[in-house]
Amino acid sequence: MKQILLLAIAAVSVARLGIAVTCGTGSLSGYVALGATGCTIGGDTLYNFQILPGSGLTELGGGSVTITPMGGVYTPGLTLSINQSATMGNAIETMFTYDISGPVLYTGISSVLGGSSESTPADGVTGIVNYCEGGNFGSDGVDDCLKPNGALVTVDGVQNTDTGTFSSVPFLAVTDDFMLDSGGGTAKGGTLTNSFTAVPEPVSTALAGLGLALVGAMKVRTSRAKQESK
Repeated sequence: MKQILLLAIAAVSVARLGIAVTCGTGSLSGYVALGATGCTIGGDTLYNFQILPGSGLTELGGGSVTITPMGGVYTPGLTLSINQSATMGNAIETMFTYDISGPVLYTGISSVLGGSSESTPADGVTGIVNYCEGGNFGSDGVDDCLKPNGALVTVDGVQNTDTGTFSSVPFLAVTDDFMLDSGGGTAKGGTLTNSFTAVPEPVSTALAGLGLALVGAMKVRTSRAKQESK
């Protein structure tokens, strides 16, 4: 009976990890190609990356956006980087959505805009991060979340950091919208970082503790059996 329970615990752990690869630095197009399987940071899985139409500005292709993973199971995150610039009154944008879940409960999200610059006061670089707590967005990646949701707004030189906290949820849907707007000068791209905070999931903690206890009990039983056979 104990052996069966241990196998069940192991099966749950394997099911949680799935067959996703470890996230690495690569293009947004590469992350989209991972599909529903996604990739992992620690025990967290980031998946269902999709490029969205955005707000009608000139769209950057997925190959022009670089994604770099960071953190661990309780502090996962990713940084998207854009090396392009908007000039001569033009505006460019990248907008995409993804999901994150894992053997944890998420309690917060933060956004940091860095490395951008503007040559005139009329230029601007903006990063918007929408999140849906334990639910999903509609096809536009912003509306139709039937769960509590929020948005983080960063504007270079005005507010480069924003944070949000919420009740513990097992997964999040996230949409990033990174815009470079030239008002006549040059708006240079940079990085937009999404960072998450998480706490252990009670069920996972209990299973891990039970598994260790059972392993210990089996070792004691084996040791006694060896002594009695002498």
